[in-house]
Amino acid sequence: MLSIVSLDNIARTLPGDHTIEAALTKWGITALGALLVAVTLFPWFSAHNDYGSAQMTGWGGWTTTGEIDASLRPLPLALLVYLPAGVMIYGALRGAFGAAVVGAMATFVAGLLPFMLKPAVDRHVPGRSAVAVDVAAAPQLVVAVALLASVVCWIGYARCVLRPAPRADA
Repeated sequence: MLSIVSLDNIARTLPGDHTIEAALTKWGITALGALLVAVTLFPWFSAHNDYGSAQMTGWGGWTTTGEIDASLRPLPLALLVYLPAGVMIYGALRGAFGAAVVGAMATFVAGLLPFMLKPAVDRHVPGRSAVAVDVAAAPQLVVAVALLASVVCWIGYARCVLRPAPRADA
């Protein structure tokens, strides 16, 4: 027995059904979250003077080369990026794009912290040589990727949550 299948129902989407768009947005946000975690592996601060240099990792540990005449404070700033980035990834994978937007914006704010905390890192010891402390690559990359993630999350939220369902007669 041969039956003819109507192609009308195959091309039509159900009201509120944006599965392909939502899936692409979910995986795009997840990829940006993984990129955020990857860029935290770069140095956060760099310090140098005439006799040596040092770099701070995201976990707060300083690696020194030569002689640095300062007591450099450890600041585990990458940990402050992991929590909101995790919220962003979790929200995207669960389809809660509002939580993903909040996580992306909080990640952006956490990426700005090193620029504000730069004076707190340098503990110049009186009577010793001056040490220059600069913000290294990781905070700049975190801010850039988090800004991009915020835009993508907002677009995902607008397209997948705020968009009205298609009309039945269209």
